[in-house]
Amino acid sequence: MNLSTFLLTALFLTATLATVQAQADKADLYVAPNGNDAWSGSLPFPNRAKSDGPLATVQRAVLAARSLRQRDDKRATPIRVELRGGIYPISEPILLLPEDSGTTLAPTQFSASPNEKPIISGGVRITKWKIGTDGRWRVLLPEVKSGAWNFNQLYVNEERRQRPRLPKAGTYFISKQLEPTAASVGKGYDQFVFKKGEIRAGWQNLHDVEAICFQNWTVARLRLDTVDEGKQVVKFTGRTAGQVEYLGLGQGKRYFLENVKEALSIPGEWYLDRPTGELTYIPMPGETPKNTTVVAPKSERLLEFRGDPEKHKWVENIRFEGIAFGYTNWATPPEGNNFPQAEVNISAAITALGGRDLKFSDCSVVNTGNYGISLKEGSKRCVIESCILSNLGAGGVMIGEQGMFPDEERRATNNVVQNCLIEHGGRVHPAAIGVWIGQSSYNVIKNNSIHDLYYTGISVGWTWGYGESQANHNLIENNAIWDIGQNVLSDMGGIYTLGVAPGTILRGNVIHDTSSVDYGGWGIYPDEGSTGLLIENNLVYNTKTGSFHQHYGKDNLVRNNIFAYSKEAQLIRTRAEDHRSFRLERNIILWKSGPLLGSNWTGNNYELDNNLYWRTDGKPIDFAGLSLDEWRKKGQDLHSIIADPGFSEPELGMFALGSDSPAFKLGFKKFDYHAAGSSLHSTWRVQPRAFPAAEAKKVVINDDFESTVVGAKAEVATTSEENSEATVRVTEEFANSGKRSLKFIDKTGQKFSFNPHIYYSPNFDEGVAVGKFALRWETGARLYNEWRGDGTPYSVGPSILIEENGMLKANGKEVARIPAGKWVRFEIRFALGAAGNGSYDLTVTLPGRTPPILVNAIPCNPQCTAIRWFGFVADGNKDAVFYLDDVSLNLKSK
Repeated sequence: MNLSTFLLTALFLTATLATVQAQADKADLYVAPNGNDAWSGSLPFPNRAKSDGPLATVQRAVLAARSLRQRDDKRATPIRVELRGGIYPISEPILLLPEDSGTTLAPTQFSASPNEKPIISGGVRITKWKIGTDGRWRVLLPEVKSGAWNFNQLYVNEERRQRPRLPKAGTYFISKQLEPTAASVGKGYDQFVFKKGEIRAGWQNLHDVEAICFQNWTVARLRLDTVDEGKQVVKFTGRTAGQVEYLGLGQGKRYFLENVKEALSIPGEWYLDRPTGELTYIPMPGETPKNTTVVAPKSERLLEFRGDPEKHKWVENIRFEGIAFGYTNWATPPEGNNFPQAEVNISAAITALGGRDLKFSDCSVVNTGNYGISLKEGSKRCVIESCILSNLGAGGVMIGEQGMFPDEERRATNNVVQNCLIEHGGRVHPAAIGVWIGQSSYNVIKNNSIHDLYYTGISVGWTWGYGESQANHNLIENNAIWDIGQNVLSDMGGIYTLGVAPGTILRGNVIHDTSSVDYGGWGIYPDEGSTGLLIENNLVYNTKTGSFHQHYGKDNLVRNNIFAYSKEAQLIRTRAEDHRSFRLERNIILWKSGPLLGSNWTGNNYELDNNLYWRTDGKPIDFAGLSLDEWRKKGQDLHSIIADPGFSEPELGMFALGSDSPAFKLGFKKFDYHAAGSSLHSTWRVQPRAFPAAEAKKVVINDDFESTVVGAKAEVATTSEENSEATVRVTEEFANSGKRSLKFIDKTGQKFSFNPHIYYSPNFDEGVAVGKFALRWETGARLYNEWRGDGTPYSVGPSILIEENGMLKANGKEVARIPAGKWVRFEIRFALGAAGNGSYDLTVTLPGRTPPILVNAIPCNPQCTAIRWFGFVADGNKDAVFYLDDVSLNLKSK
């Protein structure tokens, strides 16, 4: 083995893998890399031609093992295949079929030879570089030119390198949202307006340029089709996953461009010119072709267990020990990629369909363009143990399917992921998950370390609401999850759950440092319909939006947890329902800013008791605006106390309790939070960020709707509609100025009274915000304009309500009665940042009335010192209309 190969193998494995225990008897077969014959033992060697190469060598080992088992179907000892150290490059996955199955007593085992490190690689080492006078390295790849090969990833000395981007740092922001083109109406968004100069029509290989568009909890990766620089409109070859607000390409949303040939300029960047087949790389300082290993991925999958679940044919009792897998490809398809959640449409390097009693131990899966391992339909009792999954294009492990199977045998159940290290994920697909469980039950996810991802650590369940779910009795125990979100996406958690899940337990997990762009960034997050969970003995701290957040669900028991130092609210409940949301007892809640309870604590369908609360900044504690005595009158926290729990050094992440802690008098029981996480320690180099953290962009609003087509949605605002009857569209029926305005049509039967509505995202932090708009109220309409800041729940600043009878109220204060069918102009001045004092000035200009009505210093929430959301809402519950025109929101220095 030469030096470069030795270094490659040493770096490839991300930790010291456990050496395969030498046995007294020899292996049945020894396999060596690089096409060399090293066959011996009891297995036959079919077709010994050396020219078949290493792919044939590994696959022929599978065939040889199959042949031996067929000759001795009563074999009582394992079939052992040892792989010598080195690289086994493949161009298509190694395939194992039902006829390759072992038995319980005699499994088929593929393992590393003692003290050696075999690597099954889907990559191709790039050599024969030519160095130009400009210092750039270039090489022609005929397979690329012929269209047989394309790749989006390149690895240089084990580090994932990036294609040329614009902008070089940070992101751009979409200038205007556009309705889909005719071909995409009702299917998804396929165009938007950009700022002048950001996108060029004359770029080489325009269709290979990709726009990475950040939505809420998802990202759309779209390839450019056409660019109109005059109108500043870009159209894409594909579309987003749906024509709904959360999958939109809305005004103010972030995006950047990737794979722009003309932007190739920084050391470490590379560009693949597909029409010519030329790969260009700009070396980092000190890199030379002799001391640099460059690998391009070719195969998307490395290992496939292919059973037939529909016919109950399984691939069973096969083990892999001490083997590394890596360098998988994922190339953006012509239509791009956008998936509604978790990127579970993406493939995996290792896939088991109908796998039974498979085991991976002391293996690694690294340098992928996709997920690491997927246990799909019919896979049961599979174990992934003491493995490292690192530098992943998507996430780590997927278990189960999105759909449900009446046939229990076709469900993926009873699988185990334990003592694994899953790190540096989402490098191509940022919305991917560390460990994802779909419609799958009785799985154990235990003692894993999961960190450095842009979305969620562990996700369990795939049913939204209280409908049928096949995800139950899953155990999520003693996992360490940190550095999640990183201000790239929103609406995520360290652990996220969905649907009715009796018997599911979240226990002993340590979650910290989760951070979202906007809302979200929770620790433990039972989302829609989460029911029957036991959540106990978890430590959650340093989250952005809440240690615990239940959107909605039923009868979850949350006990004996430590929830500390959320930056906003500590405990959050979003939806009030006609059943008990949860019981929260014997927990310690510690914080230093923000409210204790966030969002919606209306009604009384929850139970809190025997909890200890302590706020370190000395400010008084309230319970959703109530004093403790008032809260207790609702029957809540009758035995809870407000006291210092006596942690050792909690701000440094040390939460040991002294024996005299008052928490013990409430029944709190110590748990060893040091037991969480994997015993594996990565030596893998920290991979650089693939996606920039969000930057707040100030957006000045001046919207008169004159340039928007009649019948279309507002271009600059984001529009939310439930159906085609209750809408917000541009009209020429009436206008305050010009010819057009925005017509709101409200209807009975809306699921949410706040639909339809529109909003803008100004992101103002300092100065005086001056908002102006004109409203034409029609009899029976109920509407409001609201300004929202940070926090959970969000803090509300100015709030203007017009009731069904025309009464205008400003944050509850009656101002005047608004005439029907007339344009009324409003101006609001609201100081932000350090100048904010929790009040605003309102000017209302009624038709035929002089002077205007002026009301100064209207009080509002003093916590609202920034404007993130500026919206107009049709909030009625019957058929009604109103019109909006000449909307502006600007910043003044005073």
